[in-house]
Amino acid sequence: MSVLFNHAIRHDLYDRNPIRWVRQSTKRMKAPRILSASEIQSLLAALDVRERTLVLLDVCTGLRMSELFVLKWSDVKFESGELDVRRSIVKQVVGSCKTDASQKPVPLDRRLADALLVWKSTTEYNKPEDWVFASPVHKGRRPYWGQAIMRNVIQIRA
Repeated sequence: MSVLFNHAIRHDLYDRNPIRWVRQSTKRMKAPRILSASEIQSLLAALDVRERTLVLLDVCTGLRMSELFVLKWSDVKFESGELDVRRSIVKQVVGSCKTDASQKPVPLDRRLADALLVWKSTTEYNKPEDWVFASPVHKGRRPYWGQAIMRNVIQIRA
């Protein structure tokens, strides 16, 4: 909003920025709940292959949700045991990662690679240019919406 008012001032559409002194906190409203190892095992046992693979990928790599959902199969290097993190998604807009450090290859454990291979053999979107978590609603042209899966599937079982 502040940028909008500053733009209006530059073009003589407004004479002052009424929210100039408004402060916003960047602190979390509440601390995230951290699951124990047994809770993670129970969660994984209750999930279908897509969500189980997603949770495993998150737990094992520490990637942000915005980075997980825009992985493409070409980013998964099964031979060298790495994931190339190249992009991020926010509000269904694909862009660059949050930080430069985020764009480094991430080690891929053999058991995690095996779980990804099971998912790859299950999903119809398994070509190199396909999203690892492609949305069937959009016929694979877009990745799943991470918030919807978290809210509607994973958190219900957690």
